[in-house]
Amino acid sequence: MSGQLRALKNRIRGVESTQKITRAMEMVAAAKLKRYQKMRVQTAPYAEALEGILDRLLRTDIPLNHPLLEQREEKKSAVLLFTSDTGLCGSYNHNLVEEARKFLKARTEIPLLIGVGKNGMNALARDGYAWHRTFTDIKSAQLETVMTEVCSLIEDLFMEGNVDAVYAIHAGLGEGSARRAAVEQLLPFRVEASSEPFEDTGALYIMEPDRETLFARLVPLVFSVKIRMMFLASLVAEQMARMDAMYQATENAKELIDTLVLLRNKVRQAAITKELIEIVSGSKALKS
Repeated sequence: MSGQLRALKNRIRGVESTQKITRAMEMVAAAKLKRYQKMRVQTAPYAEALEGILDRLLRTDIPLNHPLLEQREEKKSAVLLFTSDTGLCGSYNHNLVEEARKFLKARTEIPLLIGVGKNGMNALARDGYAWHRTFTDIKSAQLETVMTEVCSLIEDLFMEGNVDAVYAIHAGLGEGSARRAAVEQLLPFRVEASSEPFEDTGALYIMEPDRETLFARLVPLVFSVKIRMMFLASLVAEQMARMDAMYQATENAKELIDTLVLLRNKVRQAAITKELIEIVSGSKALKS
């Protein structure tokens, strides 16, 4: 009986240690989530301003000519897959990898694979897919550099004619911050005027050097901001998934501890009852 009690106490201590770790990881994920959400919020006004200028240009008669807008017959494509470098984030990576597998199986050709994060790279490498370029072990200080490199890489692949289309598989943020794996076409980049009526404030806008040059400069800027927002949305979704997973793990540990404590008390009570019975039996034997 004493051995069983000792084993239960050791197991309770082990689960309590695990519970402390999962709670700490939940707090770390919450801090990272707050930082990435702040980055998205700070980027949003800049993105909206660029889109507003582009929308104003699109309402005028300008030729929509830019290498990123070129429509070509799709013979070769590239896929940009966003996953995480680390695990313990529930089904976040599994959903993205499954979406990538489904997309790749439906293709007649094998696209160029560009990966952000270790989990997607390792999963598809085990399936026999080769990677054109990967970005792993990304630190917070490297985010800006990696975003710029990813954007430049897919732009160069498209404009140099190495691929005719670029797709992204990422975790989007829908209504209520619901996380879902989504496939989105990045290139050729599509621009179109907003369907909302234009509010004419009566202000006279002077565009220099001219509308065509301004349009040519705006398209890459809007595209890079789109990649940035997609990158940050994936990071936000990852930390949200990790928070949920660690919260659930902490709650499961709490339930397991309660169950083990109840079992320990039952074993202890049984041991005490057995000792009392032995004492009473011995006392009666002496009296008789």
